[in-house]
Amino acid sequence: MAISLDDLSRKLPIGVQSFEDLRKVGCLYVDKTDYVYYLAHSGTKSYFLARPRRFGKSLFANTLRAYFEGRKECFEGLKIDSLEKDWIKYPMAYFDFVDGDYSSPSTLITNIRITLREYEIENGIQFDESFIKEEIEKDEDKSEGKKLSYRFKYDMRVVSEKTGLNTVIIVDEYDNPLITSENLPESKRIYRGFFSVLKSADKYIRFAFITGVTKFAKTSIFSGLNQPNDITDNEKFSAICGITHEELTDNFTPEIEKLAKHQDLTFDECVAELKHWYDSYLFHENGERVFNPVSLLKAFDSLDFQNFWYDTGNPQMLMKRIHNTYYDFKRFENDVEYPKNDLKTFKNDEHNMELVPLLYYTGYLTIKSYDRKTRTYILGFPNNEIKLSFLQGLINEFYREPGSLTGFIYADFLRDFRRGDIDSLMERFQALYSTIPYANNDNDKWVERDFQNVIFLVFTICGQFVVSEYHSSKGRADTVVVNDDYVYLFEFKMDSDAQTALDQIDEKDYAGRFKMDGRKLIKVGVNFSSKEKNIVDWKVAE
Repeated sequence: MAISLDDLSRKLPIGVQSFEDLRKVGCLYVDKTDYVYYLAHSGTKSYFLARPRRFGKSLFANTLRAYFEGRKECFEGLKIDSLEKDWIKYPMAYFDFVDGDYSSPSTLITNIRITLREYEIENGIQFDESFIKEEIEKDEDKSEGKKLSYRFKYDMRVVSEKTGLNTVIIVDEYDNPLITSENLPESKRIYRGFFSVLKSADKYIRFAFITGVTKFAKTSIFSGLNQPNDITDNEKFSAICGITHEELTDNFTPEIEKLAKHQDLTFDECVAELKHWYDSYLFHENGERVFNPVSLLKAFDSLDFQNFWYDTGNPQMLMKRIHNTYYDFKRFENDVEYPKNDLKTFKNDEHNMELVPLLYYTGYLTIKSYDRKTRTYILGFPNNEIKLSFLQGLINEFYREPGSLTGFIYADFLRDFRRGDIDSLMERFQALYSTIPYANNDNDKWVERDFQNVIFLVFTICGQFVVSEYHSSKGRADTVVVNDDYVYLFEFKMDSDAQTALDQIDEKDYAGRFKMDGRKLIKVGVNFSSKEKNIVDWKVAE
């Protein structure tokens, strides 16, 4: 595929977080400025919005910044252009925590100091710590975070007295320094100290907007009075980030047509494929389903349907939490139930091992349906991209061969499935089990977890049609794998023997429904030893 200069006529804003830059260079923009106007004029002073990483939060936060800085020229022709009559430039403090190495809490302190210094220079303030010495001495909390909160309060008071205008505060990805911190208690202490300013200096604040992935417990932002209005699960704001189906066809018809032509699809088939890969995030049961904007734009740019999320959205926090959790990953093959109120009130905590809400807020699960009588959500993978990203991330995190940079190579397993080479397939499983980091853990529960999870992850990632614990009239086979040429029936035993597993397939007639299928039927009995922590034997029959 050759480069076409015609593509420059419709520029895709891939990686562009600055609203001002996006508008200057003429990138395509899905107009969300009606939300900006509503938030600015609602009468509510502060807001919090949680959305998964790489979902457009930073662009929206930057759009708010441009609006409150009075950059009217950036909004010409957009919805807000006909709504806003008074373009006022407010004092702005923009805390950007999107990128950076926050493993050390000192980096967090440095970032806050830099932002405050920029605020002071912009507003002509010469700060002297003696101005706040008396207040600090009276406060029991003499942490650096608390000192910076007094400094910021002083700055905002001076600006308000000088200009008659209160300050706009925007905090983008506030939780990133907490997620990546190697000293979370200290990072939380800094936050408790500094962000107490949102309450103590309330009268000097015009508007505050905070974005993140989850709400962290034991931080001053989400405790006590004057908490930000959490619009994360508010129906009105379900499409504030992301791209709805209507926005897709209204804004990207030429891109869809080009992608469809390249993939030899009709327009409608191409839209259906985009939905299969990138659509169906739902943030309120009555809200609008949205596409992941980053993945959608990358699909248009590459003219291909690929898994773009894995490189940009896999959060370390999630994988670490799963690593220390006894969990059966097969649960996610089917949808899971979770109470609406528990999801709404969830706060991230290093001692809280609740995995389902964390998967929801990080974008791996979304709302599928809602039972109003029990106030319970049915949650599941939103699309094919996320399902593959989750499973690929797990197997790479848990079962990476020592010294390997590539992690799990599913193509090797897939090749064995396609040619019916069970011996090679089982040897690959043995090699994979030998890399499990829990190899020295003698707890049978954890050993069995890894035994079952490896099988499920490998079969699912390979892209086969996989049915775990397939039900027949006489029982259920552990796993059924189907491709164009073969039907595989697997029965797995732990601390038994392979022949017993193979005999069960015949005794229960698991193969019955496939006998007239036309594909080659392969029955495999497998025995796993908890002592050896690996597959020790297998038998094959056709």
